[in-house]
Amino acid sequence: MGMTARPHDLVRLAGGARPAELPGWAAAALAACGWAVVRRAPHPPGLIPVGVRGPRRSQRHAAFVPAGEVTRRVPPEELNQPRGPDLSAALRDTLAAAGRSLAEELGREAVWGPVGSVGFELATGHQVTHPESDLDLLVRTPHRLPPATAARLVTAFAALPSRVDCQLETPRGGIALAEWARTGGPVLARTAYGPELVDDPWAARA
Repeated sequence: MGMTARPHDLVRLAGGARPAELPGWAAAALAACGWAVVRRAPHPPGLIPVGVRGPRRSQRHAAFVPAGEVTRRVPPEELNQPRGPDLSAALRDTLAAAGRSLAEELGREAVWGPVGSVGFELATGHQVTHPESDLDLLVRTPHRLPPATAARLVTAFAALPSRVDCQLETPRGGIALAEWARTGGPVLARTAYGPELVDDPWAARA
């Protein structure tokens, strides 16, 4: 399957496709579900870095899969409608309200979606959330987001039923919305090569 996978995309693997050297719980999780999440990591051409999710919070395994073994890719922005029948009312309400806040601040063209447990459940149909689960969000921000706008979003999210942890995807990597709102830079960016402290995550590298 010709495709470009980005961090936080969910990918479904072809039946029988398994990364090498999986621990037993990870092999069992893939056999039961068949989905993995794309992670940030350097990778050779033709391989996709993924994380395999186990039933316990502590069970996360980093691996690589051949791009040709991916049969479907679901980016977070395809999951921003609260349609999961097993999501709690609090998570459904929080997802819907977060979308309204993002539209108010960024416009209807805002590109965003749930990641983490909520995104996984919406993409795969496998229930992994519980009523106290956080809502992890990813917002694609190719252009600079003013810290004042970020601060208004933080305030709006704080009033929602479920806790919201929002990450901005910038040209330099993923940054925390709350940190950008608080500092306006420097800010910690998550990159394929590890965390990096950057003054402006939208500025080109020197």
